[in-house]
Amino acid sequence: MINIVIARSVEIRNPMIETPTQPRTTYKRPSQDRSKATFAAILDAATAIVVERGIQGLNTNVVAERAGVNIGTLYHYFPDKTAILVELFRLDQRQRSNYLLATLLELPTAPDLTEWVRALFDLVRQLRNEHPTTTPLRRAFRSVPELVALDSVDTSATTTLFARLLRERYDALDDERAHFASRLLVETTMTIMDSELADGPEASAFFDEALHLITIYLEDIER
Repeated sequence: MINIVIARSVEIRNPMIETPTQPRTTYKRPSQDRSKATFAAILDAATAIVVERGIQGLNTNVVAERAGVNIGTLYHYFPDKTAILVELFRLDQRQRSNYLLATLLELPTAPDLTEWVRALFDLVRQLRNEHPTTTPLRRAFRSVPELVALDSVDTSATTTLFARLLRERYDALDDERAHFASRLLVETTMTIMDSELADGPEASAFFDEALHLITIYLEDIER
């Protein structure tokens, strides 16, 4: 859901970058403007292919052709199809973090829980509207074991952070309940973000019900 980059006075390291089991994403990261443009073109092409055809339609030859580069240039940056997908996954996680992290960190001092949840869901909807490829990409990622493993690491880090935020807000909350409440809320929010119900004409009603569900749960913890 979210790559944890910062958190108040304590640095929380980004497991997507620092875990030793992470697959290598590239042979070389671009430093020159022209190289950066090529790198971005490859990723844009891969994104379009995954959204249009799914993971099964993605291979390095098709990506190179779509990006307008030769296969040797593609291999200069990405050794294989999985490396491309890992890089897309990392970009998606960073994008979600950019949208949501600051609002998440407001939980301990938020004066109105309903408005805090509403602000969070408004950002989810904004993310979906401004970056329409993010949801189909995440659905496709579930079929790639390497990405499922990375997502599990990231979810664990997010759960740890959110449990700490819950304990900051609710003094009487013990560590065990904070952990399980955090896991439930993180998993539920991720499901809402990726749900097909969040698309189309019923999206507003879906988000309203989701907001109500999360708010009632948080208010129950407060009692």
